[in-house]
Amino acid sequence: MAQMKNKGNYKTGSVQRVSSLKPGLRGARAWSASKVRAAGHSRKSFLQFSGGVASVFVVLTILALWLGGFWPTILQNAKLFKQNRLMDMGFVVAQVDVMGEGRLDEAEVRRAVNIRPGDYFFGVDLEEAQRRTESLPWVDRAVVRRLWPDRIVVQLIENQPYALWQNEGALSLVSAEGKVIAPVHETSHVPQGVLHIVGKGAAENAQSLEATLKAWPGLRQRVSSAVYVSEQRWDLILDKQVKVKLPALNYEKAVAQLALLQSKTQLLDRQISEIDLRLSDRISLRPAPTTQA
Repeated sequence: MAQMKNKGNYKTGSVQRVSSLKPGLRGARAWSASKVRAAGHSRKSFLQFSGGVASVFVVLTILALWLGGFWPTILQNAKLFKQNRLMDMGFVVAQVDVMGEGRLDEAEVRRAVNIRPGDYFFGVDLEEAQRRTESLPWVDRAVVRRLWPDRIVVQLIENQPYALWQNEGALSLVSAEGKVIAPVHETSHVPQGVLHIVGKGAAENAQSLEATLKAWPGLRQRVSSAVYVSEQRWDLILDKQVKVKLPALNYEKAVAQLALLQSKTQLLDRQISEIDLRLSDRISLRPAPTTQA
């Protein structure tokens, strides 16, 4: 019984005993896993290090090219390569259309725009072309734009002649804003019926005078010219012989007074050489010189 009991105890003990080899296997697994992790970290560190070295190399290379003056050349060559490729693909100007009112010489406009068929479509400087076009005498505003796929369109708004300005012996067409459009000797477009104004500062002040005169059509059609005196007031020349002196202030009232006098008394049809309206409470008249037989 004792032997059997001991035997049973021996069997039970043999089942529960742990082999002396298993701790060694566990250590090997841990060691190999640590090596694998270390190798992974080593590759990552190597890649980071290589990337950092490459970045520094690229920066130093660009810096060296820039300091040596080569970088702008490289960029320019790259730009030209891109441009040539796009031009080979058909991105070139095929035609330039000019649209306006007809006073301008189209050839002159095209010279100012300076964009020609065959030019690189995306390389034309639209703002510079617009600036050059607006510098032409008859051009008030210009719009230069691309029209896909290969057209350049130039749209013109021309200055409208408002008055004929005589100053220091020169005769020019001016706009309503007083801008000189063109000297008369350089243009064939001199409209009939525009107000003839004379003197320094007359061009900038002609618009208000014209608006006042147009309120009295019968008087306006008799105005041959208007002289701006001392940059302060107007003298009207009627029928090329009668001078009407207007006041510096509130000349609109004086013009209305003159128009009413003409409708009631036919004052302008008399033998008068000068009418002075500069004073609000009186009118001074100067008779025309008599012709001796």
